[in-house]
Amino acid sequence: MGAVTRKLIESGSHVPGVDPATFQLPFDTALRYERAGEELQPYVADYHVLDSIRPPGWVSSEIMLPGGPAIRFILEDHDFDLAIGSGPHGPLPKASLYGSLSRSAKMRVGPGGVTIGVSLTPLGLARIAGTDADRLRDTVVPLESVIDPALVGSIQNDLKASDRGPGVKAVLDAHLRVIFVRSHPHDDAIQRISAVIAKPGVSSVAEARELSGMSKRQFERLTKRYFGFPPKLLLRRARLLRSIIALKMAGEPYDMRVLEDEYFDHSHFTRDSHRFLGMSPLRFLRTPSPYRDAALRARSIVLGSAVAALDATVESKTAA
Repeated sequence: MGAVTRKLIESGSHVPGVDPATFQLPFDTALRYERAGEELQPYVADYHVLDSIRPPGWVSSEIMLPGGPAIRFILEDHDFDLAIGSGPHGPLPKASLYGSLSRSAKMRVGPGGVTIGVSLTPLGLARIAGTDADRLRDTVVPLESVIDPALVGSIQNDLKASDRGPGVKAVLDAHLRVIFVRSHPHDDAIQRISAVIAKPGVSSVAEARELSGMSKRQFERLTKRYFGFPPKLLLRRARLLRSIIALKMAGEPYDMRVLEDEYFDHSHFTRDSHRFLGMSPLRFLRTPSPYRDAALRARSIVLGSAVAALDATVESKTAA
């Protein structure tokens, strides 16, 4: 077979002042991170586009961090498969919806090509899936099972017809306005819960509930319904993500002083690591995942946080 001669998409962002060289991308890889249109930002945490060129038969395995919901479009014919936690590997649909994940996932990627992601906020998931966050947790479903299949097909066609790089943002902005046009009866409550879950230093459910201004029953019921998990687990996941990402971004030698203050000793951190990552912290930190690590750097540079699950809440301008 001859060598692949196509060009990669243009790395970078429409956000001013971003130098893609700072992403430190693997060889023959391109990556973009974008902010959604302003009116979509309460529902969409980011757009991201990954492109790579690899020889036929090449396979990459990456460990994904547990995090918030997302939409993924695979624009190539080769297969992707995913295993969540200790579950078996299974093929990914060409258009899929990821629920909120409480465990790391192992993704195997074929010879390359363009994949496009839409990271959703909890409010965005609620407007797409209603009260189904609990049903969708730790799973991936075909996007057509929650969004009109005709609209999914239209988005896919327009993405394939675009330049698959800088033009992706305009395509997604145009289509997603249709999806998120309707308000949700619990818009305000979902945003208040988002704010306290992502707030550094909030370690107890009682403190989070008090900051949300909700009753215990309401706080726990809405968190499970619209975030997929009980509040205690979401707070533990956020604490683990802040700590493990801080260690990964700083690099070796790993300085445990960057851990969240709520970790009272190293064994406490290790227990959370096994719960959410399925392995010890050092094993996770030393397992090569160059695409994931480049994405963490790029998103932090473009959007200010390495993963959407730790973003500050964006106030909705359209919530009724």
